[in-house]
Amino acid sequence: MSATPYAITRPSMRLICVEGNVGAGKSTLTSELANVMHAHAMFEPVTENPYLEKYYQDPKRYALEMQFWLMSRRFEMHETAIRHIWATGQSVVMDRSIYGDWVFAKKNMLDGNIDDTGYHNYVHHREVMNRYLLAPHVVVSLDAEPSTCLERIEARGRTCERGIPLAYLLGLQDLHRELMIEMESRGSKVLRLDWNKFCDAREVAERIVSL
Repeated sequence: MSATPYAITRPSMRLICVEGNVGAGKSTLTSELANVMHAHAMFEPVTENPYLEKYYQDPKRYALEMQFWLMSRRFEMHETAIRHIWATGQSVVMDRSIYGDWVFAKKNMLDGNIDDTGYHNYVHHREVMNRYLLAPHVVVSLDAEPSTCLERIEARGRTCERGIPLAYLLGLQDLHRELMIEMESRGSKVLRLDWNKFCDAREVAERIVSL
């Protein structure tokens, strides 16, 4: 391997965010990277999201309300991650971030679930919040074909995700790529990975350490 075990298990302090489409495999990689890198893992608030099932049933009613709820929770997670790094010296690997939350807000706007006024209000609040946040040191971008993501979604069997159309995932993929350009402009190093097949987390960790 190109990096020594010490370099993998004792990297400098980093905030690492794993981004990608629904079903790409973010949570799995987050957990594996945290284990390999001796980092602290943080996961997006799926199980405690009070809007998710309601949103899938009536997106026009709940989209904006859910996006604001998610953005506030992810802001809190980001702050907690930074405090953890400063207090312990341990890196943090985060399963999606407040930055990635924008992908879903814009998709909801494009789909007509959020009107222009609501979307611009969301973007304004996002920019205000981001002024107080340290941009991730590294963003790991998982690039998996939407059809592959759909297969993985069906395999994990979450009731609320049943019936997600392929067209929806295709739209998220395009916006995710826009997001990576934004993250580079914010100073984050972006590691783009072909994730149609899962790769070994240790290899990913080596690439992160080498950035």
